[in-house]
Amino acid sequence: MNSTKKNTSTLLLSKSFKILKLNSVFLTLLALAFLIISCEKPQKPQQENIKPTEEMLAHIVNIDKAKNLYNNYKEQRIDITKDTLKKLYGNDFEDTRTIWFDLKTIKNYIAYVEQKSAENNIEPEGLQFYFSVYADDMKEQSNQQTFFIAPTIKRDNKHFGYTLERKGEKEHILLLKDVLTTNKHQTQQSPKVDKASFFTTTTTAENGLLYNDGNNSPPFNND
Repeated sequence: MNSTKKNTSTLLLSKSFKILKLNSVFLTLLALAFLIISCEKPQKPQQENIKPTEEMLAHIVNIDKAKNLYNNYKEQRIDITKDTLKKLYGNDFEDTRTIWFDLKTIKNYIAYVEQKSAENNIEPEGLQFYFSVYADDMKEQSNQQTFFIAPTIKRDNKHFGYTLERKGEKEHILLLKDVLTTNKHQTQQSPKVDKASFFTTTTTAENGLLYNDGNNSPPFNND
């Protein structure tokens, strides 16, 4: 009787060890699979820790100043020109007050400017915003004011907007001051400036550096 109980206990103990062994192998395989999946999962890039400079912080405006600036624009620009604009474009015409850009696209644009400029041994100093007006054939955006962005370089302590144009197989810097004109009556030698936000040159979308987000600009949101 004791021998039977002993054999039974030995058998149960042997089965228990086998079960523990199988569980151990299973847990090991599970941990290994989890480790492989974790390694394959793309890691989220760490955000660069950029501390705000005193110069930048000096230009941060509070809501009261922002409201004052916004109202000044209405009183000293919109209210003065609205009657003329309505005569030109119809009684329902309301000019642009805001323009929206998503942050990801702006960061990508800045990276593109830096990359293309570095390829041409140019060191951009900043960004310049050029006020402009959409052409007549832009459907809902026709004749709305907008702006386009250009990188700038510093020469003789002045900042000049620039883009790149391709001549043959090489790209060359093109200063906007040499292309754009504020003279209403242009000479035949002057490059023709389009009424839209971009000007007409040999510069193409593949190698230019000017940016204007025509798809997300007013009058879709004029508040």
